[in-house]
Amino acid sequence: MTKEQMEQIVLANMQKIYLYCVRRLGNATDAEDVASDITVELLASYSRVRDESAVTGYVWAVADTLCRNYWRKAGKTATVEIPEDYTGMCQITPEEDYIRRQDISLLRRELALLSETYREVMVGHYIRGENCGAIAKRLGISETNVKQYLFEGRKKVKKGMDKQREYGVYSYAPEKFSFNFWGDNSSGYWELFERKLPGSIMLSVFDSPKTMEELSTDVGVAVPYLEEDVAKLEEFKLLIKKGGKYHCGLVIYDKTFTDGVRESARAAIKDNFGLIRDAVEKGKSLLPGTDYKCYLDDENTRGWFILMLLFWEAVQESEAKMKTHLTFPLLANGYKGYVMGLRGENQLAMNGIYGRYALQKGYLRALNYKDLTDKVMNPFERGARDVLLACEARLGESADFEALTEMLEKKLVHAEDGKVCPNFAEISDSGYEALTKKLAGEIDALAVLAAKVRDEAADTLERSVSKEYADAREIGGIVSMWSLLENVASAVLETGYLTKGSNEQNLTTFYFRTE
Repeated sequence: MTKEQMEQIVLANMQKIYLYCVRRLGNATDAEDVASDITVELLASYSRVRDESAVTGYVWAVADTLCRNYWRKAGKTATVEIPEDYTGMCQITPEEDYIRRQDISLLRRELALLSETYREVMVGHYIRGENCGAIAKRLGISETNVKQYLFEGRKKVKKGMDKQREYGVYSYAPEKFSFNFWGDNSSGYWELFERKLPGSIMLSVFDSPKTMEELSTDVGVAVPYLEEDVAKLEEFKLLIKKGGKYHCGLVIYDKTFTDGVRESARAAIKDNFGLIRDAVEKGKSLLPGTDYKCYLDDENTRGWFILMLLFWEAVQESEAKMKTHLTFPLLANGYKGYVMGLRGENQLAMNGIYGRYALQKGYLRALNYKDLTDKVMNPFERGARDVLLACEARLGESADFEALTEMLEKKLVHAEDGKVCPNFAEISDSGYEALTKKLAGEIDALAVLAAKVRDEAADTLERSVSKEYADAREIGGIVSMWSLLENVASAVLETGYLTKGSNEQNLTTFYFRTE
């Protein structure tokens, strides 16, 4: 809007502005002063009005603000608003109706930002019409406490209505939050983050500790709808209340950190590729002396089996060589482990790691590399266990026919002589142990390499977060372990030493017989 347009609007509304001030202030002299201030403010701020359809609301919002400021500075009490059903000689103008509706909206906003007890007392007294005794009985507190809540609640609401709320970025553009876990049992944790709001809460308090009111404003959700999620996060010690403010109870890392760790892991693998290739070749030469077997076996399949053996054992052994000690603290769900979060998008190189999935006569390990296959082996999926048990016992069918059909179509298993058989490598536990002993030197060398990468990641994460996160080093070491395992396949594929294999082969899943 131009200055000339605002001048025309002010001239056309000068008398209405003056009369409005008279009604609000009850004094002609004061009204003249404030009306003059309103005119000056409108002419000075014409450029703020971007949409001409909003100019009326802007004019009366300015008038309302300056009248409020006058009363606040003069130390006077506010005038009583005329109710809609008043039939006397005064009449509510459209401008006054706009202000009234705006006040109601602000009042609702401020009530929604109050914590539970304040909100219950204020709503009970002013909206439901309950007296202090009834409220005290309902809430189980004394009447004196009710009166104190009313007194302080009025101050909170008035202060909030007089200020411009600036909603945080999480209220309109929430970042992606991903929860992660490493430990004995994640029971209860994953369910907390099935919706976006808990993740936004964690990111908000990780940025800076906040009161419930500040958190509500930052995420753009009224306190009544926030309290349940906050209580659950507190129960799992992911939110910690100190001095009236909520603090983040877990380390949150971002894409910059994960990208750096991945690059470090890839560089370490490429720089030491000669060592890795020689170790794989040695392992392949030892396989004929074991009970290893695999459907559609070939030189490439054996190479992947040994490579996964070497790196899986190396990252486990690296923990003894790291200066970062993993303590696996006791968690709120009664198990030991680490909880952590990732902010922003994260392009994983794997569809999941299943390190030891127990069956009846052995266990399964699945390292689902996206670069090797899009057919993900997830033993926790519906019916998968029944099919895997059928494979283990070489049965003619599975208890879950639908799951069996799906896994046959995905070529995760196959039918042979009327029996369900696996499409992946198999070896006895004793055969695997014998292999690892013969490859002990190679595993130890790779463990030293892994320990260095993991310690560097631990140092980086520890430097990037507040000192209050005592387990930052340990989490850095865990994230870098995943990164090492994630980057093995892509880094080796780039060399051309090993290839993806045929569409029917499953190069990412391994079964170990214990009987």
